[in-house]
Parts: sequence; structure tokens; C-alpha cells
Amino acid sequence: MALHSSGLSSTYRIVWAPKRQSPPIHVLLPSNFASDAAHLREKTLRIGQLCRALAIFRVEKAIIYHEDPKNPDPSAKLIKTIFDYMNTAPYLRKRLYPVTPELRFAGLLPPLNIPSHPSSDGPPIENFELRQGLVVKKGSAYFVDAGIQKPIKLKNPRRPGSKVLLLSGKIKGRLKFKLLSKSKLEFFTGITTQIHQGDLKEVLKSYSYKIATSRKGISIVDVVERLKTGIAAVKSPICIAFGSYKKGLYEIAEGQGYNLDDLFSVVVNFIPDQGVRTVRTEEAVYASLSIINYLLSSLRN
Repeated sequence: MALHSSGLSSTYRIVWAPKRQSPPIHVLLPSNFASDAAHLREKTLRIGQLCRALAIFRVEKAIIYHEDPKNPDPSAKLIKTIFDYMNTAPYLRKRLYPVTPELRFAGLLPPLNIPSHPSSDGPPIENFELRQGLVVKKGSAYFVDAGIQKPIKLKNPRRPGSKVLLLSGKIKGRLKFKLLSKSKLEFFTGITTQIHQGDLKEVLKSYSYKIATSRKGISIVDVVERLKTGIAAVKSPICIAFGSYKKGLYEIAEGQGYNLDDLFSVVVNFIPDQGVRTVRTEEAVYASLSIINYLLSSLRN
């Protein structure tokens, strides 16, 4: 028996759904991330830790770039595959991801536990929760597999195999559902990942405020107010770029024929007086996004 989708009043309460960052955060990540790991097991663990770090700070898009666009790193595909896998609700993964060598150690990945990955297999009572669903076609009818006991029957056709977001809840004993538009949603629902084949200058064209992270940048102590003012002035997504374990962003930009200071709005050293010789990308992500998250929170209050 299928459950029919139904309208909801505008006054609904969601169990848990943190709001999107404003402005949204996009990050640039090097394609050779974790290339220094000797084994796929270690690579998988580090990529998983990086994805979870991005989710903690509600990053909406991860763009994987190549140090040398003329010699793309094959690790980019592995990063995207694992990121996409982790952002898929656990109850949909078997449908969407067959067993492949890339996902051999997927069982070791940390759970993402984002709002659209509910912890229960049934709608909450007198509340709503966000759920990720998958459109499937049975005969001439269209349904959504949302990880609950019964599929949800749709009134209108949708592309089979496409992911959807929905609210689900049990109100006054009746199951209620509503499909949502991700672009119009005010809540954080996960990370979209893409691979950029061009150079840094090309990918940065669509951003008005661009932050580079580098140990050669201006200390966060000296630039924090400038950073806060710059972020406050934009509504469109801000871009934060990270270097690799081999090369910092200054070296990467120079290798592509650019001056880093000309490409970015500001270059920041988020870890002044670092106590180790090199900081890994995932470590830089935690340090940098902690400060960005603080600045965004302070602007809202």
C-alpha cells in the first residue's frame, strides 16, 4: 500500500533542521587531497573526515580543482564519489551505488547525520522531519522511496532515479508528506560536489568575494575586521580555497600563471604561528571554517 503525498499548512514544526549559512559557503579543494596516503583505506578515511568537516560548517558546495589542469589528478573522481555517497541517505545507498573498487572501504566512513538523513525509519509524531527520497516508477505510477515502510505515491510524474527532498510527519494519526524545492529551502540539506577542469581564474569568475587560505597570507588577527566587512557586504555565495599538502595556493596559482593576490579578495593565514611544519587540508578546513562560522554567526546576532 502506498501513501499519497499531501499538502501541509505553513505552520509546521521540524524536529531538527539547522538553517543554511548566509551567505552560503562554497569551498575549493585540491584534487590531490589524500594522494599522500599509501592505501585506499586511509584515503577513504581522510576523505570521509573532510566531508564531515564541511557538513559540520554547513558548506553547500565543494569544488574539486586540479593543481595542473593540463594533467588532471584521477583522485578527483574518488573524492567526488565518496562525497556524493556520504551525502546520500543511508537507506538509498544500495539502490544508487553498486559495489565498486572505489567504495571498497565505504563501511569505514563516518556517518554524516545531516538533517535529510533521519535517524528513524518512520515519521515523527506531531512533528515533521526532512527526508531524502528517490523517485521510482512502477507501471504507470510514480513513487518516492523515502526510507519508510511504504512508498509515497506522487500525483505528478517525476524523472525516475532523481533525488527529492520532502517533509514527513504523522499529524493527528495521519501521515503527511510534502515535496520541497532545495533551492528555495532555508535549511541545510547537504553538500553538492563538482569537479572543475579549468584553472583557478576560471572557477573564481562566478564569485564576488573570494578567500584564499595560506600560511603566507595576512594573519587572521590583523584581517578579521576586514574579513567580517567583506562577508557582510555580499549575499551571493562566498568562496574559500585551500591548497594541497604538496603546494600552497601561492605556488599553485604561480604554476598556473597567476598572482594569488590578484585572484582573491583576501589571502588569510587562519593558523598564525602554526606548531607543525605543514597543515593538512582537512586540518586547515577545521581551523578556517571555525572562524568563518563564528563571523557569520556574529553577523546574524
